[in-house]
Amino acid sequence: MAKLPMAQGDLYLVLPLAWQAYRDNQAAFTAYRPAYTDQVAVAGLALLKAAQDLPDDQSRGGAGEKTRRELLPQLIEYLDAWVRLEGYIEAAYGETGYKPMREEAGSKFYEAASGENWDAVTRLITNARGFVKDHLAELTANDNMPTTFPAELEAEAQDAEKLIERFLSFKNDERKGTEAKEAANAAAYAAWQKVARDADRIWRRQPEQRRYFEMEYLLGLVRGTGQAGIRGVLTRADGGVAAGVTVTVPGVPDATTVTDEDGRFALAVPAGTYVVELRGAGFKPLDIASVVVSAGVKKRVDGVVEKAV
Repeated sequence: MAKLPMAQGDLYLVLPLAWQAYRDNQAAFTAYRPAYTDQVAVAGLALLKAAQDLPDDQSRGGAGEKTRRELLPQLIEYLDAWVRLEGYIEAAYGETGYKPMREEAGSKFYEAASGENWDAVTRLITNARGFVKDHLAELTANDNMPTTFPAELEAEAQDAEKLIERFLSFKNDERKGTEAKEAANAAAYAAWQKVARDADRIWRRQPEQRRYFEMEYLLGLVRGTGQAGIRGVLTRADGGVAAGVTVTVPGVPDATTVTDEDGRFALAVPAGTYVVELRGAGFKPLDIASVVVSAGVKKRVDGVVEKAV
């Protein structure tokens, strides 16, 4: 999959502006190709919304990170138990037998396992489990290894294996989610690029008009330069990012967008005085009144949204 020429957050801010430019100039597009109706914009914006609605990296990674925090202490418990086994091996086999028997118990995986290499942890567990089973008599001879230790080692191993399985399952889901998000972003971008290529043809001799459909110009708008508009960042009352909040300027056609994963938004509006409406699932509605937008200025409007009771 080709890499997008911009960050995801920029894509979510640029495409609403791009489709608004299409609608503002739809007559020219329709004259060029009758299939260019408003449904083209509707479909393009639907692709954008579908991409925005998919969970972002932070949302997808929450369950996996929670499991990892549970797994790390358990990993330490297992490694501690394995070190005990190492001591029993040394006592059972002496100086000459210690190194090869220690390796049979999985010592070559110990360092990597300590560094959160989960494949190495699994291999260490498997080797140690087999070693204790195969050499139980030698290990317990002469009151060396307690007879209760194999069960203790196995209990720690099983606890670690369960958490590793859960963690890797979450990571696999995260990977699939990332791929789905990237594919949805690419589809939303590709839908616009088809229109942009025809805009190049329609206004090939009018660069001032053509620029309204070029990514470089549109990116300039969301980064704070260019035509009039409103941009900002929304946060939650607890200081976290307010992603997925719908931002609307009533009275301006299609002046609506959704905050990205960083809480950012941008809307193109003419100069004037507006109310900015903030609506989001789980948040109290918030209206920011008397927002004055001057000609050629991207007015910054930041907001704090509170959780609904």
